[in-house]
Amino acid sequence: MQIAIPERVIERAIQQKYFNVTASANFLGICPSTFRIWLKKFDFKPISIDGQILYDKDVLQKFMEDHKL
Repeated sequence: MQIAIPERVIERAIQQKYFNVTASANFLGICPSTFRIWLKKFDFKPISIDGQILYDKDVLQKFMEDHKL
């Protein structure tokens, strides 16, 4: 299944360093429910800022590079 990512999301992802769950899923090209499953399966260390849970773009990028076929 392929997800169409809006151009504004792509532009924002390029500029942003940290993402919430939805933005992290969009960045990885998956749906938020799949990202939540991956959170349980893989070791994504969240960052908590004022109660908001965020994920580092560099960590997400490295994860995808490490799992290339």
